[in-house]
Amino acid sequence: MASKLKLLGVFFKDKNKKGWLRIFKELLHFAWIKKEIPIDYIRKFLYRKEITDYKNYLSLKEYVSIIESPKMLIPEIASITDNKLSFSLYCRENKLPSPKLISYNLRNTFFSNDTIVLINTKSELHSFFKNVLFKSHKKKLFLKPLDSSGGKGCILLEEVNLKNQIEEFSEALLKNSYVHQEIVIQHPVISKIYSSSVNTLRIDTYIDQQQNIYVLSALMRFGIGGSFIDNASSGGLYVSVNIDTGELKGKGWQDIAKGGHEFAEHPDSKTILNGYAIPFVTESCDLVKIACKSLPNRIVGWDVAITVDGPIIIECNYGPSLHMTDVAYGGYCKHEKIQEILKEIKN
Repeated sequence: MASKLKLLGVFFKDKNKKGWLRIFKELLHFAWIKKEIPIDYIRKFLYRKEITDYKNYLSLKEYVSIIESPKMLIPEIASITDNKLSFSLYCRENKLPSPKLISYNLRNTFFSNDTIVLINTKSELHSFFKNVLFKSHKKKLFLKPLDSSGGKGCILLEEVNLKNQIEEFSEALLKNSYVHQEIVIQHPVISKIYSSSVNTLRIDTYIDQQQNIYVLSALMRFGIGGSFIDNASSGGLYVSVNIDTGELKGKGWQDIAKGGHEFAEHPDSKTILNGYAIPFVTESCDLVKIACKSLPNRIVGWDVAITVDGPIIIECNYGPSLHMTDVAYGGYCKHEKIQEILKEIKN
């Protein structure tokens, strides 16, 4: 409810709105051609003056039809991708580059190499991580809840602040389950835009009925304001990527529930976004196409980080949210493969 009120608040205050009569007409037209209540008209900024082809954006019903279609999704794959531990182990088994798994815990049972430790106190927890950091020669670890999404609940554990962090996060760590991964050192070209988070590519892939694999589109996500998370749901921004040139394309967007701001430049570094060249975009697209063979869901949203040595897979999003890509692409219904998907589902 709070996010919906925030959405409406941004809408009513937005000075870039079309005229009220035009908005009303477009709402009716969108509802008529999509055969549903136009819930996403505001969420996808279709009310803004520069959006003229509003009918080419996915409606909520179209989006749900894709991500819930048994023709598109293999439920067994969700048991691998939706659990951060199983996905990390699966990537290792299938030689897919991903962040190294240093240790993990299943509630108060902690695993490191061949050691299993039952932990019940803060001091025991502090000793475990102190030992893991020492043996792995790491100064930091990135902890992710096994069942989280959108960066929620992640912890950046640092040796220099370990005692205070154990005091703060011990209850969460002992009552929940986490993977403990090495910190990804992103390419300095990307850090130039924003260095406080690992900024990732979101690449959508599609496997057609003939088993041909396609990259539908790509966008780049950036954290803002000191956040170590780049997710749009955490207030970050996203911008389209031209997969042919590897350059950022157009402006950056922020989720409307997080303020709905548009960015010509990153608000922290002041780096101009449009035309900025991102390294290893072609290699990233090639990597996720290879990964599709190991996890053959017909539509997937891949999160890929770029290091100096090339791309690595951070996450595989089963039944991905296509909201960001729809906005960044400028209307996913213009994409011939999206039309192909919708037609197959309907038939």
